[in-house]
Amino acid sequence: MMLVTVALLVGNAEAVSAPDVVVTSVYWGTNPLGGVSVHPGDTNIPLSIVLSNAGDAAARDVDARLVLAPPFSYIYYVEGSRVSADTVDQSAGDIQAGFSFTLRFLLTVASNATAGVHRLTLMVTYKTARELSPVEKTLSVDAPVWTGDVRVQHVLTVPAKVYPGDNQIAVKAWLVNAGTGSTADLQVGVILEEPFKPSAAGSEVFFLGTMQPGQVSEADFYLDIDKTAQFGSYNLGLVTESSGAAGQVEIGQIPLYVSEKARFQVTQVEPKTLHAGDSGASIMVTIKNVGGVTADSVRVQLKVGNYFTGTLTDFLGTMGPGESKTAYLTVDVDSKARPQVYKMDLRLDWTQSDYSLDDTLALELQVNAAELPLPLIAVGVVLIVLVVGVLVRRRRKPRP
Repeated sequence: MMLVTVALLVGNAEAVSAPDVVVTSVYWGTNPLGGVSVHPGDTNIPLSIVLSNAGDAAARDVDARLVLAPPFSYIYYVEGSRVSADTVDQSAGDIQAGFSFTLRFLLTVASNATAGVHRLTLMVTYKTARELSPVEKTLSVDAPVWTGDVRVQHVLTVPAKVYPGDNQIAVKAWLVNAGTGSTADLQVGVILEEPFKPSAAGSEVFFLGTMQPGQVSEADFYLDIDKTAQFGSYNLGLVTESSGAAGQVEIGQIPLYVSEKARFQVTQVEPKTLHAGDSGASIMVTIKNVGGVTADSVRVQLKVGNYFTGTLTDFLGTMGPGESKTAYLTVDVDSKARPQVYKMDLRLDWTQSDYSLDDTLALELQVNAAELPLPLIAVGVVLIVLVVGVLVRRRRKPRP
């Protein structure tokens, strides 16, 4: 329950059989047992002010005027036009001795309101029951405005170590509301720039809803790291949006370290040309570790299309920085393969600091038309020689 303290400027109630109208309670909302928290940007929030007659005679024609000051205002519309008023009047009628009346004023809180207790002035006028003498009183009403203060408490990534080319990295941020009031419609987002991007549309934002004071909530984001990313430390900005806030507010940064990853290059392919129908063709692919870290248990696999089969995997073992090794692959080429350049993927997977990593390199092979077998070539040569010999003999034969 959020009750409002009330400062009263009242005189001495020494008169006999006289009314004495005072403020006995002030709260936001309509339930005196469960007042609501009010935040910057809230609109049309009822401020309830309870007037009580503490005297021993009736107070006639009780009227109240609430004098507003920033950050509060009273907003209403006239023929569709928005109008703001600095004062709001209400009538309480007659209040008998020992009875109360609740005034309710619908107020709007400015979006730039500061947290704390704000004092408003309530002007009360009424008449005595017998003499109908006018009485004017000035009362001070304290109305609190509470704001949330969302801060980053803890951050981690899953997996704990991340590398260039990693996808679907989970970044988990635990946030705490260290403010005095709740924060409504809270949305948290992480600012991503190269070499980072969202894993899917909207995976860089997370909706938390309402956070109460002291509440801790978890926000999860998913991102990809470009394979060309340089290893080292990065800081990702964390921003929030909420009801009443003027745009995005940066609440902190998420530190993210991208670890160095072994990098490979294909330095030689021999042979680069195959023929349709080749069987058991041996291909040597030389690979160099151009990174600055050692890769363990390196395995190479050639990912081929429909026209290729064979032994397409080789194990290279450990490769240190700058080290080159050759993978030996055996390829069968379908006789129906069309003569052209075929683009293939050379997949490498290895372990590094107990993490399983992989990368894919591009590789091209030229496939030419099938070559004739040597026996057929020999038969063709013999036939050509015979044909040539017959033609020569016919030309030399004398005419009759």
